[in-house]
Amino acid sequence: MLFVTGITGHTGKWLLDRLIKENYKGKIRCLVRKKSNTTMLDKSGLDIETIFGDLEDQEFLLQAIKGSETIIHISSILFSNNIIEAAIKNNVKWAILVHTTGRYSKYKSASEEYIKIEDGILKKRDQIGITVLRPTMIYGSSGDRNMFKLVDYLARHKFFPMFGSGENLMQPVHARDLGYAYYDVLNNKDKTFNREYNLSGKNPIKYIELVKCVSNTLNRNNKIVKVPLWLSIMAAKFYNQISKNAIISEEQVLRMQEDKVFSYEAAAKDIGYSPLSFEEGIKGEVEEYLNSKQKGVLM
Repeated sequence: MLFVTGITGHTGKWLLDRLIKENYKGKIRCLVRKKSNTTMLDKSGLDIETIFGDLEDQEFLLQAIKGSETIIHISSILFSNNIIEAAIKNNVKWAILVHTTGRYSKYKSASEEYIKIEDGILKKRDQIGITVLRPTMIYGSSGDRNMFKLVDYLARHKFFPMFGSGENLMQPVHARDLGYAYYDVLNNKDKTFNREYNLSGKNPIKYIELVKCVSNTLNRNNKIVKVPLWLSIMAAKFYNQISKNAIISEEQVLRMQEDKVFSYEAAAKDIGYSPLSFEEGIKGEVEEYLNSKQKGVLM
């Protein structure tokens, strides 16, 4: 039996889409939150058992995972320790964990916890097979936490403030590419067992070019206003001093200057991973945004 967390989420829905397209024959047990919309699971035509529960509940997890041979954990890395502990106690053979390239950030507040969690888990490979997938920033629909906000901002404002030069490189990855990659990892166990893969978009793109690409796709002519880095840092520092609910910190401004470029060569070799370019992938997200706006869904 295959046990999956996060299947109703942003990338999990694409895993489900691929399982349906491939007419997956095995039994699947999906752990979802009580308020999750399970319509897609119910209508999938697959042998799916849906259970409702909390990833923080260790006793519940112990029972939920019972009988599973393989786990795909798409939900937060913060619950990976709980998953692995319950999996080992249930003699699960293989766990595929979706983590993050955030572990490579040079800023400790962004990477320290990820490194601690992941390195601790990888030491348990003598007890269970562990494959780690590390996506870059995920986009592709209103379900993402980053790009959709940028789309909305550019659609509603003429000017866009950019901290620093905008020359830092990014490599966002489309949710569909990830969901399909999860399936391909599962389906190529002889190559992917106990491996680690970075999963990024097709090509690196400068942040300033990314913003221009979104603006062009929206058919907007946004004016980018570059704010010098030193001034951005001072502004963030002052902002945090006067506001208890500041939405950006000094360190976040600095982290925005980091290059976030990661090779997916290993995934291309082992599972034929071939992601979309950002220019191609953003089209669907912009289209969803504009359709939602026309229907009055967005305020």
